[in-house]
Amino acid sequence: MRRRVFLALAAARAQAVRLSLGTYGMQTIPVDRALASIGELGYDGAELCLMAGWPSEPVRLDGAARRRIREQRLPIPSMIENFNLLADESGHARTLDRIRVAAALAHDVSPKAPPQLQSVLGGRPGEWEQVKEMMAARLAEWARVAADNRLRLAVKSHVGSASDTPEKLIWLLDKAGNPALSGIYDYGHFQLLGLGLRKTLDTLLPRSSFVTVKDGRMVDGKAQFLLPGEGTIDYRDYFSALREKKYGGWILVEISRQLQMQPGYDALAAARRSYENLAPLLRAAGLR
Repeated sequence: MRRRVFLALAAARAQAVRLSLGTYGMQTIPVDRALASIGELGYDGAELCLMAGWPSEPVRLDGAARRRIREQRLPIPSMIENFNLLADESGHARTLDRIRVAAALAHDVSPKAPPQLQSVLGGRPGEWEQVKEMMAARLAEWARVAADNRLRLAVKSHVGSASDTPEKLIWLLDKAGNPALSGIYDYGHFQLLGLGLRKTLDTLLPRSSFVTVKDGRMVDGKAQFLLPGEGTIDYRDYFSALREKKYGGWILVEISRQLQMQPGYDALAAARRSYENLAPLLRAAGLR
């Protein structure tokens, strides 16, 4: 009996997920306060937004700021950028430089477990066949520079991009062929295309280094993103499926730029509501 109980508890611990939130949704809040607030709300980790104009943009983080991030208690499992595989040559060169800068920051803020860098891929829906070879070649360069700088790179398909399905993303990952490169599973995009949860999980989760959650709906043919749990995704079913697959990694809450640009947007209220929507469902599914 004791052995069975021990094994059951060990299995439960192995499947426990950790919930993180990015400073992407906190552009107006200083980094130290943002990280403290994320921890106080109950999240297990935080993602740093490295995009231009955010307080956590690398150029704004001097040695003292990086040390404070390193010494605070909240893990930093990931960082986010906004790259485009189809940028012109000068834009592509800048992207490679930004990957190098991100790698330096990753090792400064967490030397023992450097966070991975995530990005979307760019392009427009419907042009996949025309641009996929160029995207694959550029992605291979991103991955090479990341690997050279001891950085893991994670990329995702997006409903508004050339790569918008799990199959397209896997094709790109296979063509790039670099172990430093992985996918991200974000059903918030796939559900807007009418793709099934379990089929997309079967396809992409084994190639993904973490899961991103948000919600959404289509309005007049355009994607409208929402906080997780406030749209059409059945998160009880979603988390049940993750448990069935014994997923035990990070789940990142993404607060869309669409929401951030709405009048009266409150970053901390959005972060709190997202946690309150998800944490009980994660516990009910046995993932937390």
